[in-house]
Amino acid sequence: MNQRLLRGACRIGTVSVAFLALSGCFSDNTVKHSIEDYAERLSRVLDTPLPPSFDDNIVRPLPTLADSASLRHNIEPISINLREFYALQDCELGTVVAERNTSLGKSQLPSQRLVHESKLLTVLKECEAALQNEQSSGNEKLAVTIASWRKQKTIDYAKTWANLIQGSQELRLALNTPQRLFSVENNKDSLSSVNALFYLTTVNNAANLATPINSSELENQLHIVRSGRLPATLWQTQQTLAHTLSELTHMLSPKLEAISCPDGRASDQAKILRNVFYLFFIEKIQPVGSLVNQYHYKLSPLWEKWLNEPSLHNELKRYIENQTQEGFAQYSDAMKSHVSLWQQFLGRCNLSPVAPG
Repeated sequence: MNQRLLRGACRIGTVSVAFLALSGCFSDNTVKHSIEDYAERLSRVLDTPLPPSFDDNIVRPLPTLADSASLRHNIEPISINLREFYALQDCELGTVVAERNTSLGKSQLPSQRLVHESKLLTVLKECEAALQNEQSSGNEKLAVTIASWRKQKTIDYAKTWANLIQGSQELRLALNTPQRLFSVENNKDSLSSVNALFYLTTVNNAANLATPINSSELENQLHIVRSGRLPATLWQTQQTLAHTLSELTHMLSPKLEAISCPDGRASDQAKILRNVFYLFFIEKIQPVGSLVNQYHYKLSPLWEKWLNEPSLHNELKRYIENQTQEGFAQYSDAMKSHVSLWQQFLGRCNLSPVAPG
């Protein structure tokens, strides 16, 4: 039996029987379906139409991320004349510079460009030190030239790192194109994604580069970032919850207020509504909200670093700031308002949000 038939089978029978069978019927635990089923059940019990927005796809795309070309830094390679090139034959610098000037070097992906720049900085430092230790006026002059190159490439390194964050396919997908929403169960790769994103931040430190970046490690971490797409998943989930819960709170407010509970005695309808609240919101939606909170706060130190990083473009910073501050605030307000509405109703009817018996 396919998912659609399973979901349809769960709606057959009386409302009270359907409540008891819910846990056995649903095999799809995405928060999108939990929200849809929550809304449909509330609509049926209250005999009221759903908000118009529930007629469309309730999962809306994230705001568009600025085009990578508009965020990219243009970085000029080191220019070495033939005399300098031959003078550097005993130093690895000549080889590294030559690698950059090949057709393959000129078409490197942002990740491999960062690896190259880290190697270049390392050999610049080593070559400068070697020349300074040799007693030759020509070498001293070349050492001064190399020192000026190293200073410039230290500045360029931060721009190269920014090009990786702003322009690589892995990061753009992770920041703007989720494959799914959070669910109660299927989030096993999220913590690996957090660690991978923090790893990418640690390689943005030219001053502490004792050795070149490990290319395999960098590519592995980027693969994790692309596979998990944690930031976009987090932001689209919080956006979906903010939108749908606000709509449902608006729909529920007058309906719950109209339900009579004389002397705190709950009617059958009030008890059914409490069951809906427990089975869908408490059991399925609120745990996803807890995941949103958890990963929002896990990633907050990362975003703080990025927002204070001069090499990152202001357009990217505005995008991140909108999601992590305004977007999270809207989600938090929607969640609090929805819970508060139910607390008032359940309190008035002397009910507690417990599992239906």
